Amino acid sequence: MIPRDEAVRLLEEQHTEVAALFAELDEDAFALRGTMGGGEWSAKDLAAHLGLWEEFALETIDGFTKGERPPIEQRYGSQTGDQLNDEGVERFLHASTPDVMTRFDDLHRRLVSAIGSTSDDAWNADYTFDPDDATLGERIGSLLGSDAGGFTHASAHLDDLRAYVDATRR
Repeated sequence: MIPRDEAVRLLEEQHTEVAALFAELDEDAFALRGTMGGGEWSAKDLAAHLGLWEEFALETIDGFTKGERPPIEQRYGSQTGDQLNDEGVERFLHASTPDVMTRFDDLHRRLVSAIGSTSDDAWNADYTFDPDDATLGERIGSLLGSDAGGFTHASAHLDDLRAYVDATRR
């Protein structure tokens, strides 16, 4: 179980690195599709994707603290992670670069604030809505996780993003 302060540290480090790489791309390079994610996504799509999962985490914290089943738990029952990803990217396909980046930064700021203001009791409380995650903190960690562990989602995309940014420097 990752403590709240460690979760915030991991999320902040990754966000800072991803945002710095995004900032190296001009608007055309940022929005150019077919450059990342197995050849389909753009950096803009990646920003929308990362924001999507932070949005799910925020909704989960909010729903859990109200004693309600978080929306992601209902969606996971009817959609796969890939379907959720595709739907999330599609939702912002025609949004402007400034709008996507504002959302990316705003969701991150709100998520870090929500985690920071969650009590230790709530963070460690039994999470009854998903059989794989015992506590709220574990659920948030898995929503924002990767094969490398909880709260490492953005890191899972860094190699692709770095390679693309490096290619644009040449």
